[in-house]
Amino acid sequence: MTSTGRSIAFWIIVVFLAASVVLMLVGQTLGVFNYELAARMGLQEKPEEMTEFGVQVNRAFGAADTIVNLPLIVISMVGLILGKRWSLLVTAAFFGASAYWTVTVTFMLIFLPGVPGYSNVPGPEIWLFIGTYMFAGVVGLFYIVFRGEELLR
Repeated sequence: MTSTGRSIAFWIIVVFLAASVVLMLVGQTLGVFNYELAARMGLQEKPEEMTEFGVQVNRAFGAADTIVNLPLIVISMVGLILGKRWSLLVTAAFFGASAYWTVTVTFMLIFLPGVPGYSNVPGPEIWLFIGTYMFAGVVGLFYIVFRGEELLR
């Protein structure tokens, strides 16, 4: 427990959720409306490495994150801070979605090389980012299932 009476796990999860809000807004939401700017900022892949099809797939992921994941994150944070039991369901949904999209993107990056027009070679920072969200998604989901009640105390 910290001096606030909340567990370390609570703060790790809330900080991860807060950081995710920023990353979603700047990387994903911005990419929906101005993909080129998000790519110049290094938050999306360069259009010339993806083909127009790949850019639109990335924009679709961004739209889904903006419409589904972003509200899940915000609602989850509010519920956890208020100590609401329903926040465990919302947080589990976010973590499950995080595990799912990271596995999907991992296999896209494995399967896409060799496709005509696709030349993206993800750097270590991309694999670190994906790995972090995959780890957080799986571990977070299991934590919520087996010890989630501790977050409400």
